[in-house]
Amino acid sequence: MAKQIILEPGRTFQEFSLLPGFTKSDCTITNINLEAKLAGLALRIPLFSAAMMSVTGYDMALALGKEGGLGVLPNKLPVDVQAGIVRKIKNYEMAFVEEPIAVRETATIDEACKIVEQQGHSKVPVVDRNNVFLGLFNHNEYLKMQVSRDELVIRAMLKAEQVPYVAKPDLTVDEAKQILVEKKEHYLVVLDGQKRLVKLAFKKDEEKIKVGVAISTHQGWEERVEANLAEGADLIAIDTSDAFNEFAGNVTSRYKELGESVPLCAGNVITYDGAMYLMRAGADIVKVGMSSGSICITQREKAVGRAPMTALMECDRARRDYYRETKRYVPLIADGGVTCPADMIIALTIADAVMMGGYFNRFFEAAGEKIDENGKTTTDEKSMREVATWGEGSLRAKNLDRYGQTMKTFFAEGVEGTVPYRGRLKPTLKLDLMKVRAALSNAGCFNLEQFRRDAVIELNSPTASYIIGNAHDVKTK
Repeated sequence: MAKQIILEPGRTFQEFSLLPGFTKSDCTITNINLEAKLAGLALRIPLFSAAMMSVTGYDMALALGKEGGLGVLPNKLPVDVQAGIVRKIKNYEMAFVEEPIAVRETATIDEACKIVEQQGHSKVPVVDRNNVFLGLFNHNEYLKMQVSRDELVIRAMLKAEQVPYVAKPDLTVDEAKQILVEKKEHYLVVLDGQKRLVKLAFKKDEEKIKVGVAISTHQGWEERVEANLAEGADLIAIDTSDAFNEFAGNVTSRYKELGESVPLCAGNVITYDGAMYLMRAGADIVKVGMSSGSICITQREKAVGRAPMTALMECDRARRDYYRETKRYVPLIADGGVTCPADMIIALTIADAVMMGGYFNRFFEAAGEKIDENGKTTTDEKSMREVATWGEGSLRAKNLDRYGQTMKTFFAEGVEGTVPYRGRLKPTLKLDLMKVRAALSNAGCFNLEQFRRDAVIELNSPTASYIIGNAHDVKTK
């Protein structure tokens, strides 16, 4: 007979609802802080892109990093390629937004908001017919106003004299950086001698972009760590499908003996004992999840895995016990089974951050090939309809190090396929994070730490999940 038979069914994120808490008048979307702090690693948003060959390369790591998250470069990349991407990202230079999208003074607030929603920009210049700069529509400021979207944009814009600007069309990047620092501004509008709009500069584009790298527990991991730390990697992540083993424990211990300040994320685990093992081995961060990713078939092939919310709850139970013993807090990353903002929200009631593959795989910046309506690979953005995806355990990837297999015994634990194309990352990500902020506001929480402490979630029956999670009894358009 098995050592233990657990009869309580595993739970997924979509089985839970977040209950509202008391919301103070200033606990609004614009005042919600989504910064994540993970063992010395500070991110503006709590999102990681998965260390998958179809997801995270230079473009994804750069795009997500610019938004404040972190891309994790796959271990399957050759060491020199992986370290080269880290170097390129760390050397990325701030650039101007040339020919920024603007609206006329005759436009409505609704038109300006649609640009924000479609492009992901939070600031839209307002100009007259001659491109003379009149002011700036700031979406975050607009959310605080009691002004209808049907009214003219000039009702909700900051006037030109209220906006940091310089009338020097040939302003250099270095000069822009200096002005932003000296005046402690977050952005700068660049005009010509006739006050016509030329370009924009943003302080966040000056910040060093953070990037992580995956390693295995197999021979050569030390050289991979050394090469990537030399280029400035911000996170080292042990990436193995099952880290509750001596190999992962030894790598964790040996890495910590190096005395590096860069945090080590170890995973994946799905049980109390697995999480406790990695924490006691010295892991700075623990990654949680197995067989819940959209491309993963480990459960089907080996009957090994766990529902993602249950895995997270059990690893959190280990974390709380470990903290009582040591007073050392170990952040958790939820990896797998997170497909939409609602999943992110429930996961973040326990996890410090979320890692996603399928979510990021759908964007232009994903590493997978883009495919047109005829099933052909294309580089024409307007023709893109799908994006190629494949699991690290698929026949295409054959990431043997991650799954502990050899060439003689390999069998697929992931699939290859396509996902619908969703365009550029920035606008969708901005909108989805607004939904996360709105949920924190409903809960009366200003930040993620408070959310993990004060959030109340409730398990739904299958019928309740359907009723409250879907439109019903209506013919939708």
